[in-house]
Amino acid sequence: MASPGAIDAARSSRSEQARRSLAGRIMDGTIAPGTPLRIAALSEDLGMSATPVREALNLLTGEKLVDYLPMRGFVVTSPPDDDHVRTMGEARLLLEPQLAALAARHATAAEREELAATSAQTAAAGVGARFREYEGYLHHSTAFHAGIARAARNPYLAAALDAIPVHTLRFRRFGEAGVDDADVSVTEHEAVLEAITRGDADAARDAMASHVRAVTQRALARPDGTRPPASQSC
Repeated sequence: MASPGAIDAARSSRSEQARRSLAGRIMDGTIAPGTPLRIAALSEDLGMSATPVREALNLLTGEKLVDYLPMRGFVVTSPPDDDHVRTMGEARLLLEPQLAALAARHATAAEREELAATSAQTAAAGVGARFREYEGYLHHSTAFHAGIARAARNPYLAAALDAIPVHTLRFRRFGEAGVDDADVSVTEHEAVLEAITRGDADAARDAMASHVRAVTQRALARPDGTRPPASQSC
């Protein structure tokens, strides 16, 4: 008989598999905004039991790709509109520059090395029009910002940032060509990293503020959503 730990690990793996599959369909527009996500149908489609599918939907709810509505259940959210992008940018400007400044003061040598490695992985990751092509870039870019938040040593600010799934929502704004600002975003990350590495809190704050303003403006320059989605029931 498998141990409880092994069972939990296997279930977690299935939940992540389901999350990635559904995230890809939502990000690519294969499942249209407003589509109900029925656990029984998804379980059959994904070839797994209801439990990991339900856990995956709960994770996607936290990422703002799915909503849970009374009497309707889980439903795919709409891509963020311009007002949503602006308010996210405002929230980020209150949080991330200060987190970067604190990271410049408090990051350990190991944390600086980890941030440098993550930045290099972001630069090396491929990008394209489909979720499977830019998933690695999205993961590493998100990890870079999360690493700065951890190094800041302020769990309250970090928790506030964690409540805003800024990267996933921003990526839903890309058009048919897919991610097209990877190079400039990586350059902006490198400016933040350089300031943190040399312990310059003011420069780190300024570099992060410039990055947040720039990605917000780039998101606003794009249409609302990734592509005309294909209707699909689940």
